[in-house]
Amino acid sequence: MQSPNFKRLGIVGYGKIGSFVYDAVLQNPSVGIKIDFVCDIDKERLQGLPKEIVTSDLRIIQERKPDLVLEAAHPNVVREHACFILRHSDLMIMSVTALADPVMLETIRQTCERFGKALYIPHGAIVGLDALIEGREVWDEVTITMKKNPNNIDFSQANVDPDRIKSETILYDGPTATICPLFPKNVNSHATVSLASLGFDRTHSLLIADPKLDVSVIEIEAKGSGVEIFIRRVNPITGVTGKLTLLSVWESVKKILGKKEWINFV
Repeated sequence: MQSPNFKRLGIVGYGKIGSFVYDAVLQNPSVGIKIDFVCDIDKERLQGLPKEIVTSDLRIIQERKPDLVLEAAHPNVVREHACFILRHSDLMIMSVTALADPVMLETIRQTCERFGKALYIPHGAIVGLDALIEGREVWDEVTITMKKNPNNIDFSQANVDPDRIKSETILYDGPTATICPLFPKNVNSHATVSLASLGFDRTHSLLIADPKLDVSVIEIEAKGSGVEIFIRRVNPITGVTGKLTLLSVWESVKKILGKKEWINFV
């Protein structure tokens, strides 16, 4: 029997990330988290889950008011439903590219302040995010470069034919604000870096496709006031989401909702 002190988590989107977090909650009861609901418009994805937690209607949030809702679906879910969710629960979003719209970002900020809720941005694939945040007043320039095999890039919003990419190709080189609507499922890490540092207009993004790659490469460079940092992460990848990203999302959920460990890094 689960303790009444368990924190309640709602999951919106039962794809690779949502299902990973769901399984992690069930496999780690000592963390003190329970699944309140799982929401997905694709009902076939939800087959096999307990009926009492399955839904395709986000209005369940208004009724149940979980401690945290994890969005792991699509930027449109953030655009259309984030403010509704934040009226009732804290929200952690994976589709960070939705925040590249300044009106959306400001509306969410006002909603959080009005209803006393919090928006959480997980570090995901980003190593060293704390250093970027701490140096906000220092950095003159911040650049994030992502390199992937074109088979691991979603081109559905970009005017690019992946079959024509035969060698290393720069798909985008410019402000982070502009790349977000072009590759919304691939550059959430770019959006996260921009929010943590110089903002969407001043952070620089590079996206490179290379058919020879069998890994995802993310490089972050920040400079200012004589200080320089350079971080490079290489990660095996299947689809658009790597294993370490999945693990880091679960760690973020635990930090928000889980029982405190005997040692904590802040």
